[in-house]
Amino acid sequence: MGVIESYTFEIVPGARYMINPGSVGQPRDYDPRAAFVLMEDGMVRILRVMYDVKKAAAKILEAGLPPILAERLYQGL
Repeated sequence: MGVIESYTFEIVPGARYMINPGSVGQPRDYDPRAAFVLMEDGMVRILRVMYDVKKAAAKILEAGLPPILAERLYQGL
């Protein structure tokens, strides 16, 4: 599954940043795709990719965790 969406920006030397793209699996922004950051050569890329939500949800249920944790994956909550 390739990268679906990307946002890139340059780091300004000496500036401070707090970068929080969400998470892989539960980004909490109503977008069920996995979110992560790559930083290299003074550039930051915020990426979103598709992953197998159905498989991840099944593993949550198999582990005996509350069903709401599996259900929220489909909505990015």
